[in-house]
Amino acid sequence: MLSATVALALSGQALAATCASAPPRVKLDAADAAFVGRLEQTNAIPGVRDRIDYVFVVDQVVKGDLGRRVTVRSGVGRDALGFSLERDVATGILLNREGGVWLGGLCGQVSPSELVEATRGDEQIVNWGGVVVGLVVLGAGAYFLRRKLNRNRYRPAQ
Repeated sequence: MLSATVALALSGQALAATCASAPPRVKLDAADAAFVGRLEQTNAIPGVRDRIDYVFVVDQVVKGDLGRRVTVRSGVGRDALGFSLERDVATGILLNREGGVWLGGLCGQVSPSELVEATRGDEQIVNWGGVVVGLVVLGAGAYFLRRKLNRNRYRPAQ
């Protein structure tokens, strides 16, 4: 969960929250869903002062099953690890799901290019050196097996 990446530090009377440093790929693997999108609006949650619902227009789904619009619940402001967003500016958002509600925040906010780049690790890389070595070993094995079989087959009778 993204909340596990949050480190809290006490400094006198103040409680400061910071995000743990992790590569975007690690954050993406830990997330339930991810997308590149733009903030459309925010909605207050009746009876809740420290949380707000952010409504995003999804430009590109990177992970998970998301619709054209996604509502994400988060803290209010940077100090509560809420989003730091501008309306209609594309950003990468990593999400976790808890009881039917998408959760996100500052620690799950990355640049769109970082988020898309994090998916590139899914492409399979061919290890051509390993392929060549494997073929050489198989070829040598086939050669020596055939040589042994030929030697046993044409053994002169004594």
